[in-house]
Amino acid sequence: MKTQIIKISTLVLVAMINVSLVHAANKDTSLKVDSITYLEEEDAALTFDTEAYLPADFNPYAAPANFEHVSYIEEGQLNIDLGFDTQAYLPEGFSPYPFFFDIDSIEYIDENDLYEVNFDTKEYLPSYFKAGISK
Repeated sequence: MKTQIIKISTLVLVAMINVSLVHAANKDTSLKVDSITYLEEEDAALTFDTEAYLPADFNPYAAPANFEHVSYIEEGQLNIDLGFDTQAYLPEGFSPYPFFFDIDSIEYIDENDLYEVNFDTKEYLPSYFKAGISK
């Protein structure tokens, strides 16, 4: 249940950020400063401790270390009603699930394969260079 709340909260946050980015990209230069309504609030505090729901070594900016531990949400699993149609605010062809890389493009090396590297370090080092290897 807790992971579902975190996932739903994350999706809502991503949708709100995307809407604000689209609005920022399409900003109207005829906006008058006097027409902006400012809300003055004190420090907004969450009613729960987020650290209780995250692993001790959680880093939101780190790439996943093991791809088998990534949880994917299927397209039909969540039906979140935000109260408005998000398609009107998103660019054409927008996808909230972009790929960071193509997993099929990873080349795996079999440890039984023998590879010969044609690389001579003498071509890249000065002639007076001595590695200092003692015999």
